[in-house]
Amino acid sequence: MVEQAAESIVAAAARGLFLPGDRLVEAEIARDLGISRVPVREALRLLESQGIVVSTPYKGMRLMQVTNAGVAALMRVRLALESLAIREALRQPGPAARFAALEAAALGYDQACRLDDPALIVLADGEFHAELCRLSGNAPLLALWQGLARQLAVIWGLARQTAPSEAPAAGHQQIIAALAAGDEADALAALEAHMDWHLDFDFEAVVAERRKPPAGL
Repeated sequence: MVEQAAESIVAAAARGLFLPGDRLVEAEIARDLGISRVPVREALRLLESQGIVVSTPYKGMRLMQVTNAGVAALMRVRLALESLAIREALRQPGPAARFAALEAAALGYDQACRLDDPALIVLADGEFHAELCRLSGNAPLLALWQGLARQLAVIWGLARQTAPSEAPAAGHQQIIAALAAGDEADALAALEAHMDWHLDFDFEAVVAERRKPPAGL
């Protein structure tokens, strides 16, 4: 139940129900989820340990702040992890069919896009990249990536609320094609191109725009 509550909080952030810096009130979340406050309290502590929630004296629990500089730093770490995953995945023995799970994850992303729910799109995108890390056969690498996954979900959620989802889908296919061909250079180039969208995305401006009161109020 704690994990489910944590996932629900992250999904709400991906849908824009919580914005970066918003206070997360334990009692309100428990009421909305129809559960007791105990698992919500534990979920908030779990999310705090993962950097998604920040506890400030006299201000309570708040969703992580999102800044352009912070996103850039996080994406550099993510690129390093996934680049290593590609190198190690290509060193694993076996035919191209070993990438079938990655293809299935890409299909899952395409299906999520048709539902037009930012939280489901973010979840499916995360599953694709988790599978890429899983293919490396490197358990510590996967664990490190999963430690960043929920922070990435909050960031991706902000982007998905304002940007189309077609570009990531195309990027997934380019990465898969390069892996299936055994071309490390192309796979790394496809990964970097797939991730560089954040360079032109102003997260701070999106948050500021979302915080504006509705017109006429």
